[in-house]
Amino acid sequence: MKTIGLIASGSIEVYTFLRYIPVKKKLKLNEFDAYYFKHNGYEIFLIKCDKQLASARRATSLLIDKISPLLIVSFGFGGAVEEDIHVGDIVCGNSTTMIENGVFEQYIGLSAIPSDIRNFIFDLLVENKKRIFLGTIITVNGEQDLLDYTKIRFNHPVLEMETHGVAQAAHRRRIPIFSLRGITHNLAIEGNINLHTIFDFTWQYDKGRALRKLLTHPWVLFKLVGFYKTKFNQSNQVASTIYSLLQVLSLDYNTNSEDADYRI
Repeated sequence: MKTIGLIASGSIEVYTFLRYIPVKKKLKLNEFDAYYFKHNGYEIFLIKCDKQLASARRATSLLIDKISPLLIVSFGFGGAVEEDIHVGDIVCGNSTTMIENGVFEQYIGLSAIPSDIRNFIFDLLVENKKRIFLGTIITVNGEQDLLDYTKIRFNHPVLEMETHGVAQAAHRRRIPIFSLRGITHNLAIEGNINLHTIFDFTWQYDKGRALRKLLTHPWVLFKLVGFYKTKFNQSNQVASTIYSLLQVLSLDYNTNSEDADYRI
């Protein structure tokens, strides 16, 4: 049976998606929680990693060694850095890079999206009055503040913590990657002092610094309800999109070819 790997970080993302799966089995893949289920003729493994590039890369490597998936789907949240990308929008990655110490490194192209898949996703989101963009997924490696967002000159850039780690592991094995990110905040408008940046970025690498930001900017805590509301809303939108995609996805795989393709 053909296999698909799903990679997500954070309990909200994982458990929201699993609500769509009535029958699943919880497993352990070394230090990572994993979930196995069958859907649409595929064996699917969902791995929950931490919100760090190294964790996503290791989880993906272990998953590839275990099941050799024909496709890896990475999904979660991200922060926009362009004012025209709004909270509630969806960005589908067509490339990924990593930023470390203020320097962009190692560009990896994500799998080209066939027109039928792209049109399916677009139509699905338009029906739900959502906007979707193709963009560049920028994985932040290490805690850092970006003070000048005008220097980020990519197509619809999105900052997050995992995709490039997934791509590093999968690219070496020539496994295609599909990456989808729900926009929960806009750094060009809100800056670095917001709950999403503090909890999803700073907290992962420097908890002391995150606490100092909260102590020196306590007013951001008044937005805690909105923080979780946005998370749950975007998690539901991303999860439903991924689930719908799995329902119609078919994989064509030629073992004599170095490249795998996927289509509806």
